[in-house]
Amino acid sequence: MQTVTVSGTVLEFEWRCHIPSNAMNSEHEAGRTPHTMQLIYLPSALDFHHPSVQQILGKADVLAFQRNVITPDVHDAMRYWRALGKIVTVDLCSGDDGYDYLPPSNPAHNYWIRNKGGMEIEPVEALAEGLRSADALTSPSKVLLADWEHIVPGFWIPNYPRGEWYAKANPKPVGAKDIVFGYREIENEGVKGINFEGHFVEGTEGLIYLGWGGSISHVDSWIYSGAIEALDKIFEKHPNVRLKFCGHETRLDYIINRWGDKVVRQSGVKPEHWPFVVSTFDLGLAPLDMRPVPEEMGHGKNPKQRKYSYDERRSWLKGVEYLCAGVPWLGTRSATYNELSRHGTIVENENDLSQDERTANWYKALDLAITNIIARKTLASEKKKWALKKWSMEANVQQYAETFERIGNVKKAKGSGSLPNIFWNRRVEATVNA
Repeated sequence: MQTVTVSGTVLEFEWRCHIPSNAMNSEHEAGRTPHTMQLIYLPSALDFHHPSVQQILGKADVLAFQRNVITPDVHDAMRYWRALGKIVTVDLCSGDDGYDYLPPSNPAHNYWIRNKGGMEIEPVEALAEGLRSADALTSPSKVLLADWEHIVPGFWIPNYPRGEWYAKANPKPVGAKDIVFGYREIENEGVKGINFEGHFVEGTEGLIYLGWGGSISHVDSWIYSGAIEALDKIFEKHPNVRLKFCGHETRLDYIINRWGDKVVRQSGVKPEHWPFVVSTFDLGLAPLDMRPVPEEMGHGKNPKQRKYSYDERRSWLKGVEYLCAGVPWLGTRSATYNELSRHGTIVENENDLSQDERTANWYKALDLAITNIIARKTLASEKKKWALKKWSMEANVQQYAETFERIGNVKKAKGSGSLPNIFWNRRVEATVNA
């Protein structure tokens, strides 16, 4: 089976497409799977009448469109290939693809909810139209799949980190010097390049580092979980604790700046270098905002989905990254991390608790983990090899092919997509009364 992933962003940055594609092709080259994956940039795929594009897409068994299937030309391309019998899927693959529930703190709220892009059709409704043009939806979030079950069948494909990257990064021993990573321009025989480098930070021996990194969509995760107030107390009780805050989020500076030199800022790095940063954490943090989504939001207006928060539509990737890095971690009890609860410390900060109660729970969990940090770190480090065998992309890449095969079987059973512009032919079973 050959899969072509159609990426809506510049390929070198769409790392969530590259990871499964590169892992699948590496397994194919090693003779461990007959399946292959290829990436193609969306604007190229939309020129599907061009002979060269038809050669690329025509050889595929599966066409997986990433995320933003929201314009008529994308819908037309999806319908064309479905009519020819291809398996066409949409993959909402990221941790923040709950577009119909985006809170104001997410920069994409202006686009998806307020339609600041001025789309003729509201963006969420345009996405629904794209999903109607597909055979299936895949996502690392079971909650998100249920959000759209009134439109299209959903199939769970979790996010996994690239094991090859994490195998190269060894956990930093507790109390060892901190390491800060960055890039330096180099020139070799007239050829310029960028070198990834790590530097020990003097005077950091004996410090304990709590670590977190993410995109600019996690403001509410910190503010409404109770983790911030808990850290106020932790820094007071444990003067040797530091927070390593990684990424480009600056909107929380008005809060975390009060901690002064207790906070270490690590700039963003390339995906393949991220494991080296995670490996410097002594404890990984994964707080989530558990406030249920507003009743007026959500395309399907499904009452059972309103009990979940926006953050519960994220993937479990942070937890799995910590496991594969050999780092003990703490995360919010949620639909996001429930399946990893045996492998980390789960903190109760659900919505029916007061902010003081959430803070108390985070403080208690952090205090206990810090007090027993050597034992926690030793155990996590020892489990790293096991984690890579269980949670890495290389260990699970077959799940992609198996899932697409299941989608193909469902497509055949339902007789879907046999004619142009026919989105779903749902077979009605007759009931015969004896």
